[in-house]
Amino acid sequence: MSTTASSLEKSGMFFAHRTRFIVLILGLMFIMFTNSNYNTITFSVICMEDVVEEQSKNTNETHWLETSSKVSAVFSAGAVGAIVGLIPSVPFTNLLGIRVVLSFYGIVASLATLLMPLAVEIGYFAVIVMRFCQGFGTSILFSSIGSISEGWSPITEISTYVAILSAGFQISNIILMPAAGILCDSDWGWRSIYYIFGGSATLFNILFFFFFTDRASMHRNVSKKELAIIDNGRVENNAKSVPYLAICKDKVVLSVWLTAVGGNLSMMCLIIYGPTYLNKVLHLDVKETGFSNAIPYILAALVKFICGPLSDALTFIPDVWRVVFFAAVSQGGVAIGYFVMALTNTRIVAQIAYTWSIVMLGVNVVGVVKCAQLRARHHVHFVMAVISFSAWIAVFILPIVVSFMCPDNLPEQWSRFFIVVGIWVVVMNVPFPFFASVEAADYTKPEFSQKVTPEVDVEK
Repeated sequence: MSTTASSLEKSGMFFAHRTRFIVLILGLMFIMFTNSNYNTITFSVICMEDVVEEQSKNTNETHWLETSSKVSAVFSAGAVGAIVGLIPSVPFTNLLGIRVVLSFYGIVASLATLLMPLAVEIGYFAVIVMRFCQGFGTSILFSSIGSISEGWSPITEISTYVAILSAGFQISNIILMPAAGILCDSDWGWRSIYYIFGGSATLFNILFFFFFTDRASMHRNVSKKELAIIDNGRVENNAKSVPYLAICKDKVVLSVWLTAVGGNLSMMCLIIYGPTYLNKVLHLDVKETGFSNAIPYILAALVKFICGPLSDALTFIPDVWRVVFFAAVSQGGVAIGYFVMALTNTRIVAQIAYTWSIVMLGVNVVGVVKCAQLRARHHVHFVMAVISFSAWIAVFILPIVVSFMCPDNLPEQWSRFFIVVGIWVVVMNVPFPFFASVEAADYTKPEFSQKVTPEVDVEK
């Protein structure tokens, strides 16, 4: 439906010219609950003892939950599904729009979550299939931050928009981890985790589909006044084709991707193995693990809500200085947290360093992601898709690396692993300060395609 705001403005319901904030909240909820779907299994695997006990009554075979390699394979299946899901996401988005693609992917993740308890009853390979579908459905979430922001956020509010949308990843863990800890110990059991979060994700997926539009100009509740605010400072370019080669040759984007590779590995390590580290290495019980793992994400979300508006408000500082500053604070802080976790023998210090690392990861979106948004503009969905791809590659590789470096979950094994991750983060972030730019690239401008076309015609 290609209806403009001017023709739909007769609806008269403009939400005080702040429809973009309703979209922001709805996008946040969609990302939050869909991401929760993916993370349900990272906690619930530590409280599925009833499944193991039931099988032991009927057979002497070792349950897959008791085999670390098979548990790692289940984690990796989600990454494989995400990688497969990302491959068609960019052309699908160009063809169908972000609303349709996001809703389809979200439904796939929700249904897989609702069916996961049944899959556990059926057996290992059914779990692998459902985990693959969870990864497939969740794969596009990070890319959606850029696409939703591009269609709805004014340039002057972009840090706030990106920060709040990305906070959905932290908030999902704030809700999921303590809730999972409580549900695991309750009469409802671990299965209720999947039903509650899968059902909630389905609800917000439906709301998102019926209210969201790809661009503010298409929404009947956006007034002319609000549309003028959103479009102020934008360069209109309706080209649907993505200049893949030009983007891949852009040194600014390449430095963004390198930083993302370092940040994503450290982030996924904490998300996937945070509960394991707290439970097996720091020896917290299941309920303590749930609450202890939620605290860092609460602080990370709060920091995002502060840093996003702060970055938009500091207009007396050049934009490029701001993105470099926030990126350096974030990634430097993460590396320090990892080194402290590696070198300390004190549980409380390790918990503080663990919390610090997660909080610092939350700041990165105001630096690196804002840089990508301002540089690539309406092509940001491709840049973000590559960032997502690097994250899912990290998810795929991490179980292999962790099973090799930390086979017995001993503190000294995790120390060596944390040192490696800390060094990796530092190395991957070196180029960004030298190449960062917030100027819109040439390939985002209307004349870019016009400059290219005559050259092609001459060669013909």
